[in-house]
Amino acid sequence: MISTSGLSPLAGISLVRENREVFEADIQRDPTSKREIEAFRERISGIQTVDELAEDYQVFSFVMKAFGLEEETYAKAKMKQIMTSDPDDKGSLVKRLSDAKYDSLNEEMGFSADGIAGDNFSDPDWIDSMVERYTDQRLIDTQSEENEHVGLALTFEQKISGMTSWYKVLADEEMNDFFMTAFGLPDTAANASIDARKAMFEKRMPIEDLQKPEVQEKLIRQFSAFADVIKSQETQNAAVTLLSSGSGSFNQVTIDIDMIQGFSASRYL
Repeated sequence: MISTSGLSPLAGISLVRENREVFEADIQRDPTSKREIEAFRERISGIQTVDELAEDYQVFSFVMKAFGLEEETYAKAKMKQIMTSDPDDKGSLVKRLSDAKYDSLNEEMGFSADGIAGDNFSDPDWIDSMVERYTDQRLIDTQSEENEHVGLALTFEQKISGMTSWYKVLADEEMNDFFMTAFGLPDTAANASIDARKAMFEKRMPIEDLQKPEVQEKLIRQFSAFADVIKSQETQNAAVTLLSSGSGSFNQVTIDIDMIQGFSASRYL
């Protein structure tokens, strides 16, 4: 199995891009993933209600993982309410939750307000698209475990087409983290109000530019550069702590993060 552990974000995401079919084949050969994919393909067309979906652990687990909601697999009551929410009702649960994953779950599963499944469950194309979604998300999840920054860069690639406002970016924890790093913003900026953070992002880039492929590629490179600096600083701090706890002497090396952060995204783009 190919691993991105220890690689820089740019090297890691390049490796995934060049060998995506290999990575995806490894995921689909994983015993748990294989069982869940087979169960979904075999049983989804026979599921007629949201209750039946929730009662089928393997199929329900597949769906939760496909939408990046594995940690909420056991929150069945909440998930059923989200899947049957009216997306046009601003007071519905799916509209009161800011994470775009819930919107996608509600839209793609297509349950009626009374929990009845639509025709999509018997559509081979929809079933194939769900398996593809599951595989893509499992790839992101496994990479996030191996190399956090590679996983975050892949998440950026997955979600960027839906990011039409800075408020949507800020409402998405993973996208917010990506841009905080890509723009070289200090950790203290995360404590600012949402409007203040929106202003910080707007100062660095117009939201419309995010849909340009060349801008997306440069953002990934910029994210990788800053992530490498942060990783180097963390490694250095760990080494300093280790050496200072012993009797040996050492020469401390410092990285001027403030100087790097002074560059705006426009200097790179």
